Amino acid sequence: MNRWLGRVFVPLRTDAPVQRYGSGVVSVAMAAAAALLLRHYDLPHPFTSFSFAAIAITFWYAGTGPGLLSLALSCSLLPYFFMAVRIGHLSWDSYLVIYGVFGFFVSWFSSSRLRAERLCSEARNALEVSVEERTEELMRANQDLRRAQQELSELTQKLAQENLYLEDEIRSDLNFKEIVGKSTELRRVLKLVETVAPTESTVLINGETGTGKELIARAIHNLSSRRSRTFVRLNCAAIPAGLLESELFGHEKGAFTGAFAQRIGRLELANNGTLFLDEVGDLPLELQPKLLRALQEREFERLGSTRTIATDVRLIAATNRNLAAMVEGGKFRSDLFFRLNVFPIDLPPLRDRQEDIPPLIRHFAEQFSRRMNKVIETISPATMDALQRYSWPGNIRELQNVIERAAILSTGPALIVPLAEMERHSAPGLAREEASSRPQRRRPVRNILNDVDREQMIRALKESAGRVGGPDGAASRLGLKRTTFITRMQKLGISPNQVSEPDKSTNDAYDRSDTSPSLPDPFDASSTE
Repeated sequence: MNRWLGRVFVPLRTDAPVQRYGSGVVSVAMAAAAALLLRHYDLPHPFTSFSFAAIAITFWYAGTGPGLLSLALSCSLLPYFFMAVRIGHLSWDSYLVIYGVFGFFVSWFSSSRLRAERLCSEARNALEVSVEERTEELMRANQDLRRAQQELSELTQKLAQENLYLEDEIRSDLNFKEIVGKSTELRRVLKLVETVAPTESTVLINGETGTGKELIARAIHNLSSRRSRTFVRLNCAAIPAGLLESELFGHEKGAFTGAFAQRIGRLELANNGTLFLDEVGDLPLELQPKLLRALQEREFERLGSTRTIATDVRLIAATNRNLAAMVEGGKFRSDLFFRLNVFPIDLPPLRDRQEDIPPLIRHFAEQFSRRMNKVIETISPATMDALQRYSWPGNIRELQNVIERAAILSTGPALIVPLAEMERHSAPGLAREEASSRPQRRRPVRNILNDVDREQMIRALKESAGRVGGPDGAASRLGLKRTTFITRMQKLGISPNQVSEPDKSTNDAYDRSDTSPSLPDPFDASSTE
């Protein structure tokens, strides 16, 4: 009960109490003034109705306290304005009861309205708080969605590049279905492949050009636990040194001039797969520490970015160079060499696998005949014997090209191989073998090269009529600068006067060749250099 009375009599509004209570007094005063004015002119003056209106207005706009004040003032002024005429059977005391009932209902209605306003205000505030919280949640969700979209875009781009690589691998001419050959050397290599493939160790494949290093790398990948992932290859010698870092590690947009879009590097593309670095000996010296860190720490940064990217890559490297000699010469980092040389595999050249040449010939002949819609069924024994006796300096790649050329020239069921052309190309090598088989006194290689340079420079001076510079000069004919040519002339003791005596110089050179049978011809010496 006390709580109810407190809620009724205590004003719910606390702002400007003087103004609110004053509005109650003013409303009753206006009702009394209206009644006095009407009574002055002998007109009906219903003060009761006027006071009811004043009380209702005060309760509605000012609150419970001012409304009760206006009710009390109206009751106090009622005897002054009470008319003697009785309305019905009601007396003046009945009017007091009516005032009390009216004031109670108006007070209750006003309190209910104020309570409803308070509840609405609280609900509005709660709704605003809920809307703010929901807005923050939506903003966070929007940021997460943007990050997810960015990651999805990167994964889509990565998947697209992987598809390009896979399509390129399918179209590749080196996509052999199996390794052809049963020689002892090849079986030794395949045994090593089977041993190292299930592990995660780095493999270094050493071998001459054309021996099938990439095919061995594919075999290691196909026998490993990463065979379901991407096999990414990169030829370090086929890409300029300035672009090799971007190709290997990737770059961000605007990292350098011409970087109009973000690019994913081969190292990131091969994540959870295998990365094959061919011709790793041609890797620039300044790029080797970054590759070493990526292999050891399994993380790297794109070119032009500060964000570290984690990667899990198995590396297979291949080279036709002597990396140990390059390390001694300061052309290759020793720490990177030791990191790559975990499990070396040495591929034998084709000349050491002569028993594998016949099956390789039959394999390539069948492959190219099917591609050219030809029927090649036989290979003469003389042709096969000649191909087996050939040294194959280009190894399997040269053999493949020879068989392809033979398949083009063949018009019938027999394979026609241009042996004369092969013998012509191999004649210098055979001459060297014959010369080396005879016991003879050898000269230092440096003297041989100096004699060859001397002869070439004298011949160039003779052809240019003694002119060194100019577009038709001797320096231009040898592809040298004028200053370099003059320096070499002074080093070898050549003067322009010797141009008129080329025969004597040539005869002297031939005399020296006769006295020293091991001296090779100029073509061999230049190739040796």
